[in-house]
Amino acid sequence: MSPQDTAPDMPAVSQEAIIDAYQMFLGRSPAEISTLNFDSFDALISNLYRSQEFRASPRSRKNALRWPEAQYFVAPKQKVIYCPIGKNACSFFKQAMVKLSGYPHQKTVLRSVHFLTDHVKTGMQLSDYALEDAQGFLADPDMFRFAILRDPARRLLSAYIEKFVKNRTEHANVTFHTGPVVRAIQSAEGMTEPDYARGISFQAFVDHVVAMPQERLDPHWRPQHLYLGDHDWPHLYTFDNLARAVTDLEERSDVALDAPPVNRSGSGVGTNHEGAQDMLPAALESLPSLAEGSFLTPEIRAKLLAYYSTDYELINAVE
Repeated sequence: MSPQDTAPDMPAVSQEAIIDAYQMFLGRSPAEISTLNFDSFDALISNLYRSQEFRASPRSRKNALRWPEAQYFVAPKQKVIYCPIGKNACSFFKQAMVKLSGYPHQKTVLRSVHFLTDHVKTGMQLSDYALEDAQGFLADPDMFRFAILRDPARRLLSAYIEKFVKNRTEHANVTFHTGPVVRAIQSAEGMTEPDYARGISFQAFVDHVVAMPQERLDPHWRPQHLYLGDHDWPHLYTFDNLARAVTDLEERSDVALDAPPVNRSGSGVGTNHEGAQDMLPAALESLPSLAEGSFLTPEIRAKLLAYYSTDYELINAVE
């Protein structure tokens, strides 16, 4: 993730925000705050992230855990471990973990929760701890370990609408994820340079995904069972029942959390349009919002049911 993964920037950054960000990155307040002026929150955290002082600080160094364990969120005092899964309301539940943990720099980290927890030692990820401690958290039978599962076909459609249609030319953070797919598909069509404005169809995206080894897929459409690793997750929730997960977290932590999110991308909600799965993004944008059946044809559903069979087995086992 990049610092651009934030809410829309405010016109200027307050001194309070500057001080809190300095404390989080460097463990100190700025020496001459009256001389500091940032036009945006992005500019503030980019400046701190690139500073030599931060790069030389222990706050920039994580342990040797690898994906997926490195990115598991942990709240040691509340004894909660969360497995974030891309496109499964992970922004919301990462923010919920920050809130229930009592992390002192919440205002700062909540404005860019993906980038800041990935790149600064906040104590929110298992990779922030000594390796022995992190492994101890994973092995602790008293930990409330939870994850959110989502119908793989709907998850894939959501990723396509968000990243390959609505935001396909937004910024490098999007093309970092979509680039390998767009290049591979367009190259097979005879194009020498990727054309993100032209993009790819949902059918082409599906065919590309199911032809790939699962471990090599981008995290936003990588099978969900790979996120869970070899660990036991006693508390699995479906995307259609996020409210239950929120309630259980509130009872566990005694912290009031926000209501769970709705479908932000709007994928799969609207009218039916035959052949939408073969249309390019510009044509799709000229239409009203389309129902999921416009994309998820019986043929595509069958392909995804076979490819993501382990994920479907997990979801079917959730009570």
